[in-house]
Amino acid sequence: MKQIAVQDAVGQTLCHDIVRIVIGEVKDTPFRRGHVITEQDIPALLDLGKEHIYIMEPEDEGYLHEEDVARALFDIAAGSNMHASDMAQGKLEAIADVDGLLKVDVDRLHAINSIGELTIVTKLNNSPVKAGEKLAGMRCIPLLLEEEQVVDARKIWNQEPILNVKSFVRKTMGIVTTGSEVFEGRIKDAFTAIIEERCAPYGVTKIAHEIVMDNTDNIVAAIEKVKAAGADIIFCTGGMSVDPDDLTPGAISRYAERVVTYGLPVLPGSMVCIAYAADGTPILGVPGGVLFSKPSAFDALVPRLIADDEITKEDCIAMGHGGFLG
Repeated sequence: MKQIAVQDAVGQTLCHDIVRIVIGEVKDTPFRRGHVITEQDIPALLDLGKEHIYIMEPEDEGYLHEEDVARALFDIAAGSNMHASDMAQGKLEAIADVDGLLKVDVDRLHAINSIGELTIVTKLNNSPVKAGEKLAGMRCIPLLLEEEQVVDARKIWNQEPILNVKSFVRKTMGIVTTGSEVFEGRIKDAFTAIIEERCAPYGVTKIAHEIVMDNTDNIVAAIEKVKAAGADIIFCTGGMSVDPDDLTPGAISRYAERVVTYGLPVLPGSMVCIAYAADGTPILGVPGGVLFSKPSAFDALVPRLIADDEITKEDCIAMGHGGFLG
């Protein structure tokens, strides 16, 4: 790039945005890349502290402008259900097209950010997001960047995006409430209203609810009943501790084709059970901690289950880092 004094820059073309910041009042971009400087612009540029501007030169071959780098990084990062913002100050942002779950390939994100002066900055993996929400930003640090860095990033990309948004696809839930004290009316069921409230933001509605005694056969039959009613996801409440008469985990295990875990390194709500029926319907045994705490293990798991994002034992182990929510 060539540096030119502002007073000598009339007729020259800006190769980058110029930002104006007045603390507490304004932040805008009065001069954008591609603007041809006029005599009338000189006082305004000097007021912004710009005594020089920069123009591209032939020896800049082999380098990419920051805006071209941002576009390349967006193409590398962006996957399903997102679009790019307008370019601003050499930066693009990824914006969600749907309500869903943000998935980030963290290892490849780290690899790209380790190359040199490339930056892709994202929300946390497995974050629930809303349509229109910003997911990530892409830019490079200098105004001009060696093209080879983008070439290296594309090798890591290898046609597989770094980011995706998985839509919330499970829309109906069934709840199985266990406990003789609730079945006999001695105490009121407190779980159902809380589960409905916390699932509502994801578009999930209750279509079936069974209240049963503390009996393994009855609990299994109730799970079968709410499943037959068309529940996309099943919640079982009560009887989730290690007391000998808490039978819900055993009933879930009997019904499910696969139990991922009973117990999770997340607090509060560690006594959770995650399982899947033969057709892939998720079943969540909900511990009592959900009644008193938010967030809890429930809030960490439910967006993934509703987005049909399969949870593995390895995922559960990894939740210990950052899993202290209380």
